Amino acid sequence: MQKTSILLIGPESDNSSPEDQSFAARLAVGPDVTLHHQRFRRDVPDDLERQVAAWSGKVTGVVGTMRVPESQLLGELAERLNMVCFVANNNPSVWQQRRNVFHIGYPTGQTTGAVADALMRQTGRRRYLMLHDLTEFQTRVAIHTEMRLRDGGMDARCLAHDAEKPFTPDNGWKPDLIYVVFSSERKALKVIAAVRQSMPDVPLVLGRSLLRESFLQALRGQPGEFWFVDTNFRNGNRTNEQQTFMRTMTSHAIALPTTNHAFGWDCMTFCDASLKAGGGDPQRAIAWLETGVTLEGAGGGCSFTHDNHNGRHGFGPTVLTNLRHGMLREQRIDA
Repeated sequence: MQKTSILLIGPESDNSSPEDQSFAARLAVGPDVTLHHQRFRRDVPDDLERQVAAWSGKVTGVVGTMRVPESQLLGELAERLNMVCFVANNNPSVWQQRRNVFHIGYPTGQTTGAVADALMRQTGRRRYLMLHDLTEFQTRVAIHTEMRLRDGGMDARCLAHDAEKPFTPDNGWKPDLIYVVFSSERKALKVIAAVRQSMPDVPLVLGRSLLRESFLQALRGQPGEFWFVDTNFRNGNRTNEQQTFMRTMTSHAIALPTTNHAFGWDCMTFCDASLKAGGGDPQRAIAWLETGVTLEGAGGGCSFTHDNHNGRHGFGPTVLTNLRHGMLREQRIDA
């Protein structure tokens, strides 16, 4: 079988998200893939462009583990240099209608719809508070979730909150459950501590970006009930790809794989699969991807078309996972 040659590129960073993606992408590489791993420096002007350009004609695929603006530039470079490009961002601005670019992050509307549906089906509660960070992304997540809950007849409200300030609840309204929409571990822990002072018994739902071993350790000893937005590779009904992913992660001392691990794994395996299907030709690989073929990954399935280079459909693989006695379980939230 013909070898494929893929460039894996990300920033020099201590941020957990690109590091998790990069780590799992490297583990996903098969024996018939030649992988070139490169890092760029954000403090050096045009370093990303220079690093990618150096591989022109030497690789036919590129996997990026980076922020939205950098992924936009990577997509432009991939189009110019004729590479199939996979990134994990969910923001549609990454695509920019470029045929070479596929961005497989879970769309905000998909995740918030799945979370709202799970909350309504599983909790038996009516009053929900989306307590969110001041950033544009977290605000958008909170508002979308609120809208979906309201559409379902629930009493749902959003409240923007500065994690550095005390939490002041509305004396005339008490939520049955609070969705803490923060992605920073430091901020989330401050918010949890502040909320617990006035509402020690209200269950808290936390975003999947916080589902990390370091964060779970920090929660030990905290009172109350915790739930996480999670991905279904952690439960017992795994696909063959998810079983392989989990087995590989565990064998490399990753007891708690993150969604970013799954994104990195899938970007690499999808990129490799497309190039193999296209006989090593990026344009034929893109044409194959756009046929709508379903690719099963650690983070769920993707099916791309000419008009959809995100590939996610329906509610996706989102589930709610309960943290109880240090164990994560997908199960019903007791009303």
